[in-house]
Amino acid sequence: MKKWFYELIYRFVPVDWIFGSSSKIEEIVGLAIDGRIEPGTAITLGCGAGRETIYLAKRGFDVIGLDFSPTAIRQARRRAKAEGVEVPLIVDDLTNLCHVRGTFDLVTDFGALNDMNKEARDLYMENVLPLTNPGSRYLMFCFDKMLPIEEVKRRFSEHFRIEELDRRPGSGFPGSLAVYLMTRKEENLL
Repeated sequence: MKKWFYELIYRFVPVDWIFGSSSKIEEIVGLAIDGRIEPGTAITLGCGAGRETIYLAKRGFDVIGLDFSPTAIRQARRRAKAEGVEVPLIVDDLTNLCHVRGTFDLVTDFGALNDMNKEARDLYMENVLPLTNPGSRYLMFCFDKMLPIEEVKRRFSEHFRIEELDRRPGSGFPGSLAVYLMTRKEENLL
């Protein structure tokens, strides 16, 4: 994990630096929630400065935002207050969750998993899978050169039905931006 790197980024770089303007995020998230996902409980993993968390709260979701960067969470709290939105925004580590329990109807990841190494990704899966139950939706944004479709399928297909919603072309590193909407499968109980 690169906590020191993100602390610097959130202190010195404009908060919408990763995916560009909020209209792009709203457009893509709109694909997932318009008619496919009813407002319910939600958690945004690696919420950063809170843009997506606030977006979901404004659309009727009971949402929690998590990030391991205290600076990002402070920015998210300021942004939520400025926009008149009350949401829990919590500092926590996605590879060792300590402050969140329970399951959610919607789990979102806007680039957290794709920025982890293999060991951290394994721990992420161990910590995040229990946040879902059959029927939970998982909306994930990732760059295909950092988290290729083959790895997405390997990590998620046992527990989720995977649908690719969108792929935004990108050249060089980190590649195209891929958006997946997954639905947690019913577990086979023996």
